[in-house]
Amino acid sequence: MNRSIKIIKSAQRAVESRVAEVKAQPQREPSSHPNREMASRVGAWVKEFKQRRVADPRRAFASLFAEPTPVLNQPS
Repeated sequence: MNRSIKIIKSAQRAVESRVAEVKAQPQREPSSHPNREMASRVGAWVKEFKQRRVADPRRAFASLFAEPTPVLNQPS
């Protein structure tokens, strides 16, 4: 029983998933407003960057011991 095993590295997996996303998106005709297209592209990059950003472990640890902020409009 010779079974072949395919090893997929994480970088290769990311590339393959992006290729699949691009193939799944419908092709659109060139935009008559290149500034809008550029703005939407940059916006997508910003969203992706925010999703990838790792929380600073020092801030997360310090927030465990911080005083809770009072909630407004709550009876005392």
